[in-house]
Amino acid sequence: MKVTATPFNRASELALAIYGKVLDSVRADHLVSDAVQRVGDALFIQGNHIDLARFDRVWIAGAGKASVSMATATAEILGERLSGGLIVTKSGYAAPVRKAVVIEAAHPVPDQSSLEAGDRLLKFASNLSERDLVVFVLSGGASALIESLGGGITLKDLQEVNQWCLSGGLNIGQINHIRSRLSRIKGGGLAEAFRFATVVVLVLSDVVGNDLQTIGSGPFVIPNSIQKHRDGRQGHRVHYPAQGIFRDEVLQTILDPKTGLSAFSHAISHYVVGSVSLAIHSAADAAREFGLTPLPYGDPMKGEARVMARTICRHAERLGIHNSCMIFGGETTVTIRGDGLGGRSQEMAVSAASAISRLPETCFLAAGTDGSDGPTGAVGGIIDPQSLARARQHGITDRKALARNDSYHFLEACQGLIVTGPTGSNVNDLALVVHAPV
Repeated sequence: MKVTATPFNRASELALAIYGKVLDSVRADHLVSDAVQRVGDALFIQGNHIDLARFDRVWIAGAGKASVSMATATAEILGERLSGGLIVTKSGYAAPVRKAVVIEAAHPVPDQSSLEAGDRLLKFASNLSERDLVVFVLSGGASALIESLGGGITLKDLQEVNQWCLSGGLNIGQINHIRSRLSRIKGGGLAEAFRFATVVVLVLSDVVGNDLQTIGSGPFVIPNSIQKHRDGRQGHRVHYPAQGIFRDEVLQTILDPKTGLSAFSHAISHYVVGSVSLAIHSAADAAREFGLTPLPYGDPMKGEARVMARTICRHAERLGIHNSCMIFGGETTVTIRGDGLGGRSQEMAVSAASAISRLPETCFLAAGTDGSDGPTGAVGGIIDPQSLARARQHGITDRKALARNDSYHFLEACQGLIVTGPTGSNVNDLALVVHAPV
């Protein structure tokens, strides 16, 4: 995987090299190939056997930012038994998949293309029977990419709710809980749509803890009980503002915890083929390879991006370990108060700039594993002790950048942007603090 960035010290060079090795290790096609094998009509998924001879047709379908990479490997494994398929991915992430149709849709805010993709997937499902097997590949991003709206909800409503969710500092569990309430696809909707076929789901997790109800908003996961969903799972309770779109009576009824959901109960087998824990282990292996002491942090990154970054820097200042690589994985949030450009990893990087300026021969790297960070072409940022000074030469300070949520332009000014393009993966975000004297 090509990682484009500008290192200004040895620590930055090593951090970027470690990050590149992580991206290679979590490529979805490699992970699927490790998890799925076929011998004649015997298909094995993580050791579980499926007899392909039971089926007249075998399909692949899927959605997510890494779905094309996952589908490519799946198609290769299924070989001549593959009948066809339908894959939905983010705009700019499409690539040919043998015998399958690949379409693009919007992310992170759904648009008309997301509704069209959702309708095509539902139509695909309607043509299946009990003699069909579907291998569905699911990765992060699916929540925005495929959508079919419940009664009374418009695309404008959906977009406004999504914008509020993404800018309000909610965690992914809370966001996807809300999305599920508005959708005919999420929260088990696809399980009902695909009910006549046999379906197995290969999951590339971008959620800490691999909660299947949260990954892609759980399109094939039936809630354990309606009452559990009515009450809101622990940590997913949300207080809605009494203004704007949330004053709409139809939306209020749908989001009301007392509103019942589908009682459909068809269980679908899920297999998690990769997650952020793999990225953390890969980073530790790479750090050792480069002669650094790896220091994986036990707790996941979460909460506000700028707060998490400063917490990480305090750990680094307190430990003061030389020739080391501190490793953090997870997903933070950003509460948007300004009119700038950036993403959660970029905001983490800018938030670390002041502390890193006091730590010689050190760098701070924060980046996603999916090729993009927020609505930008960068995947994250890297900070060294001189980053503040380089940005100030262009009249940009970290305080002003954070006040405007304008991390992208700060990193652009200090030459701290990291760009990869599509990575064929999506397993949460990574943060590294590397100390490496020359």
